[in-house]
Amino acid sequence: MGTGTGTIETHRGIRTNPTPRFEEKFKTITNRFGQKSITLPRIDDKKRLAGYPGNTGISRKLARIIPRCKIFCEPLAGTAKVFQELVKLSPANGYPEQFILNDKSKTVVNWLRREFDSTGYNWFSTKITCTDFRYCIKKYDSKDTVFVIDHPWFKSFYDQVFSCFDRESVIQYDKEILELCNSIKGKFFITTRKENTRMKKSGFRNLFIKSEYVVMDRYPEVLITTNVSGADLE
Repeated sequence: MGTGTGTIETHRGIRTNPTPRFEEKFKTITNRFGQKSITLPRIDDKKRLAGYPGNTGISRKLARIIPRCKIFCEPLAGTAKVFQELVKLSPANGYPEQFILNDKSKTVVNWLRREFDSTGYNWFSTKITCTDFRYCIKKYDSKDTVFVIDHPWFKSFYDQVFSCFDRESVIQYDKEILELCNSIKGKFFITTRKENTRMKKSGFRNLFIKSEYVVMDRYPEVLITTNVSGADLE
């Protein structure tokens, strides 16, 4: 296998291109859950997961415990896996009248607009915006809003020409999100890696959901931090 610029190498048995070529030309794929996602043209040491980060593995389980609300909002939507599961549920269940999908990446927002136009559905509307997550949360906060907040877990996962990591660190994301969640009226579910001690010590309810997707030969657990009571999660 080669090591020069533009040559093909392998990483964990996967053919890779060592230079960041053609990342703006990512493709839309459908995973085994029937969800639309983004696939990348390469994988390397910094980008260990093939595809855009997201809640794929827990999306179906998390969607089933989202309480009834008028507005469902993903302020750091990415490929919006929980939204995709919620829209599969019957409108008779009283699920949201409006979905808000927000991301700071213009490329990702354009992809969301192309893939999830709500034309053809008569029981909900989808609004897709491109603003900072703080502005989005404040704008759509209400007692009838539920937020799913999936902020970056690792900075290296966003080493892509079209994605957006616009804070100093993951710690900064954690602090800003917890600050917001201490003051909002709505319900929220923050999804992070299970080792996140800042979320564990936040004073909010914490639970773990096991992924239905295998990652590196195991089914990882995701930490959910929420202000939804235990009884409401049954």
